[in-house]
Amino acid sequence: MENLFIEPTEFSPKVILDVKNKRFELSGVSRPEDVVAFYESITLKAEDYVSQMLKNEDVLKELTFELTFDLIYINSASSKYILQILDIFKKLSLKGSVVNCNWYYEDVDDQILEDGEDLSEVIRMDFNFIDRK
Repeated sequence: MENLFIEPTEFSPKVILDVKNKRFELSGVSRPEDVVAFYESITLKAEDYVSQMLKNEDVLKELTFELTFDLIYINSASSKYILQILDIFKKLSLKGSVVNCNWYYEDVDDQILEDGEDLSEVIRMDFNFIDRK
């Protein structure tokens, strides 16, 4: 399976799915003009990756996967897709893998922190909340 890398723009985040190093990153601003078009390919790629990983149960117990969300701004439509992405990767943890979710925020921007706390609660997954300082 190939890696996924999308350069950030003024309206859309940088996206990395690093297959070899078992990590997914979303960083920057997330308010793409066409949210569906932007996130659809990302969710499909993540779903394909996770589906392949789920086929090999022996590897799942030893797998550690890193999710990093280092977002400055998220619109509500993007939040829905971020929730879908979290749900996709949560399937790994339900099969015994360790999925670390790192959610970055700035101390002065409690909206991003609140967004992360809300997503963590909805998806029922522990996040590591990290102040960028």
